[in-house]
Amino acid sequence: MATAYPEYYLYEEIPVVFIEPTEGGLDCLALSNTTGAFDRDMRFVHKIRFGTTADILQLDRVSFIQQVETYRGEHLRGEGPAFALYETIEALEADARRQRRPLSDAEATLVRTLRLESHELFEKSLREKGLTGTPAAPGSFSGRALTDT
Repeated sequence: MATAYPEYYLYEEIPVVFIEPTEGGLDCLALSNTTGAFDRDMRFVHKIRFGTTADILQLDRVSFIQQVETYRGEHLRGEGPAFALYETIEALEADARRQRRPLSDAEATLVRTLRLESHELFEKSLREKGLTGTPAAPGSFSGRALTDT
């Protein structure tokens, strides 16, 4: 049975995606904690495919986007509309932590919605910089010349 790409994973909380380039084969992209872009990183293929003791989750695209935005919000700092949304999300979550309670249903829904909005804004910013955002379809990685890391 052929594998349907892209495949979305969390590897120890790092968003990782396997894609099939238009010329065939397999590429692995991991979210950078410095740029928020996806960079080719083939080290994760063996770790995910052949097992480790690491915490690895396979996700659908909707859940993956939520995790990408959680990761960006926790690891990146900057200015602009996406970062304002990250700060709003952090304020909602911090308030709930201070009150020692989970997010209410309304707050959780708001956080999910804000993460979808921040994703669109951040992805647009990446495209404007010529960086690679979240791959959505087979062959959708159109970044710089690929090199193994």
